[in-house]
Amino acid sequence: MTLLDDILQRNDSVRLPTPPAIALRILEVVSADEVDFNQLSRIITADPALTARVLRVANSPLFSPKANVDSIATALTRLGSLQVTNIALSFLLVQSLRAHSCHNGFDFTYFWKRSITAAVAADLIGRQCLSRNDNLFIAGLLHDIGILVAFGLVPDYAALFDGRIHRRLPLSQEEKERFGFGHCQLGAELLHSWHLPAAITEPIRHHHQPDTAPALWRDAALAIQLGDRIAAVLHGKPAGPKLQALRETLQQQGLSENDIDRLLQQIFRNSVRTLSFFEIPADQMKTAEELLQEANQHLSQLNLCKRQLLDDARLQQQDLLRQTERLHAVNTELSRLAFQDSLTGLYNLRYFHDHFDRELARAARYGNHFSLILLDLDEFKQVNDRHGHQAGDLVLQQIARVASLSLRDTDLLVRYGGEEFAVLLPQTDLAEAEVTAERLRHHIAACRCPWQGQELQVTASIGLVHSSAAADKNRLIQLADHAMYRAKTEGKNRVCRARPATAS
Repeated sequence: MTLLDDILQRNDSVRLPTPPAIALRILEVVSADEVDFNQLSRIITADPALTARVLRVANSPLFSPKANVDSIATALTRLGSLQVTNIALSFLLVQSLRAHSCHNGFDFTYFWKRSITAAVAADLIGRQCLSRNDNLFIAGLLHDIGILVAFGLVPDYAALFDGRIHRRLPLSQEEKERFGFGHCQLGAELLHSWHLPAAITEPIRHHHQPDTAPALWRDAALAIQLGDRIAAVLHGKPAGPKLQALRETLQQQGLSENDIDRLLQQIFRNSVRTLSFFEIPADQMKTAEELLQEANQHLSQLNLCKRQLLDDARLQQQDLLRQTERLHAVNTELSRLAFQDSLTGLYNLRYFHDHFDRELARAARYGNHFSLILLDLDEFKQVNDRHGHQAGDLVLQQIARVASLSLRDTDLLVRYGGEEFAVLLPQTDLAEAEVTAERLRHHIAACRCPWQGQELQVTASIGLVHSSAAADKNRLIQLADHAMYRAKTEGKNRVCRARPATAS
């Protein structure tokens, strides 16, 4: 069972608020297929205080009656049963919920200030730029009822409103992450259990994400969301960026700048009147002019900072460019180091295999042919043993330079390992490869490496293989290696082809 299920099933551990009996009787009458005006009038009139409040609202500028509304029966005739019902339910439910016990320092006055202002704003927005919906006022009034309930019934819920702790996520997301449900869902389910109609509960359920609401309730959910945002800035939240976002959303609904200014003024006036009906003070509530002033100050600050922001952005762009260039240089150097033999400056075995794979792929696709040479320096161990490894390193460097000068730019020479080298010869048949191999052998044998008054000299045993089509890389290397071994065993300082019976 989830925490939400536990709350809604009213276990002994929690005490859910319940609507007063008169509210349940009103809901029972209006949920019938045909509303009995006389019965509804008798139920409301039975409560003199409620009757006085409903008549006061009915005669206010909120409804601008053409003549004095002096009875509930007259109000039902002129305003309609839905309007009168929602006015009456608003007073009854607010009165009941204000009496609902809640701990942890919940600020009832601020809560109802915002809720009533949100209700007024949602109702006016619905009338002016969205589909008309006479349930918007009461839906806006009760849209955050889940917060009030959760504050008193859910352990640790109050911590979400501790001003000393910064919330990582928006409230609705933080609720779902920590408790498994949001206050919108809790409020909608509670009101549904009171038998309030879906026209009230469903917009409340979806007002944090109106786009996810069923099409029938989408406009109402959006109106409640916008009403809540307006209430937030009228009751203390910084108006600058939030008000600008609100204006942009209202413009998308077809309102002009002047229309929005008039709407904000009307919301302020009607909120002050409506708060008085509920006997809640409207102190510290910003006027529409104060909101506009805050927004203008915010805009001025943005304009003053614009040049600095542009300068900062330009500097950041330049710095980013420099960093990108440095990073490119570092990556280039790392790539070079990854594929280069540090002693000879030639490509290494890793690069050889990558290049060999690409050469095989080209051969398979285009029918190219190529040749492979493997060479091993003869008696190289004696150089190291007699003269030291520094002498051996010098010989390897000199041989690398001599071999490079003996090849074409398109040929690939790599240090295969130790005193072994490999050469890939693209577009080279066996006869051409043999000429190249003999040239390599001759230049290596003729190379003299000065070392401490002596001239060091080595020879090379060379094996070669030709591939006229795509072949197995390991097999080609093995054939070239066998040919090189034969050159060693047959006297060294010579070139041997792979045997015709096995070459591809």
